[in-house]
Amino acid sequence: MQKLIAGAVCAAALLSAGAAAAQATPQSYRYNWTPAGTLTPAPSPMDFLMLAGGGDLYEIQSSQAVLETTQNPEVRRFAQMMIDHHTKTTADAMAAARRDGVTPPPAMLAQHQAAMVNALKMFQGVERDRLYLTQQQMAHKEALGVQKTYSEAGTSPALKAAATATVPIVQRHLAEVDRMIAAAR
Repeated sequence: MQKLIAGAVCAAALLSAGAAAAQATPQSYRYNWTPAGTLTPAPSPMDFLMLAGGGDLYEIQSSQAVLETTQNPEVRRFAQMMIDHHTKTTADAMAAARRDGVTPPPAMLAQHQAAMVNALKMFQGVERDRLYLTQQQMAHKEALGVQKTYSEAGTSPALKAAATATVPIVQRHLAEVDRMIAAAR
């Protein structure tokens, strides 16, 4: 069982690393990840909405999956917080886009995000919890890079403000998941 978990974690890591080179959306193929964990060049407003929306949708769907089986109250609290917070950040980004005259696209998972949700569904209980936390760590690093990039270099004023407001939320999530992983060792 440990080999299966390690394999799934490695697969999720590879998929996430592959996402650093290219997301599943055609618009994002022109972006590269910098050593600082941000994107270059800064995404267009539409691409930012697609990247951020996909990240939020992954957070929601993966958290719903873990809530189906977890018996760990800390994981349960964290997963519910992910659903609540990422539902709000999606709504905030969509409202900001509309204020700037941008019609937001529907949120869609990138290929690596869909694969991570599917990997979670292969496990139950403690194994799913462990994989979930590992995936959360990777996903929040990616989300932080997307949000920080747009916060610093975005071209849509309201979206830039929404990204700026989202950065500390994602940083808190990443710190929390880092703490939970460290405590589980």
